[in-house]
Amino acid sequence: MIAAVGAGTVAVPGQRRPAPPPPEVRGRTRIAGRVVTKIACCAAGEVPEVLRVRPGGASRSRSSDAEVRGEQATVHLSVSVAYPSPLRTVAARVRQHVIARVTAQTGLNVTRLDVTITDFGGDLP
Repeated sequence: MIAAVGAGTVAVPGQRRPAPPPPEVRGRTRIAGRVVTKIACCAAGEVPEVLRVRPGGASRSRSSDAEVRGEQATVHLSVSVAYPSPLRTVAARVRQHVIARVTAQTGLNVTRLDVTITDFGGDLP
């Protein structure tokens, strides 16, 4: 006796069902840009000299955002840095740390990460 089981497969009594396909071929995972933005903002905030990270908003020039295309992401961050930090050095640290975090958590390749320093504050002289 042969019984239909599903799309093009048949089961014979006493015979095992075929194994399902591996997870990576069963479907697609999409990561929204706003998720990458949140990860990037949290990661930037972990850099000691960063006082504040502006989350995504209406004004791109004063906020952070990310765009995902396929397996690649571009990120723009707006941060406030503590005085008297060396700005270019801090921006490089932010870039390195954020790229590592985004890649580790999403598997995406960050192809560009722009850092805009919108404020320089803290204990000013």
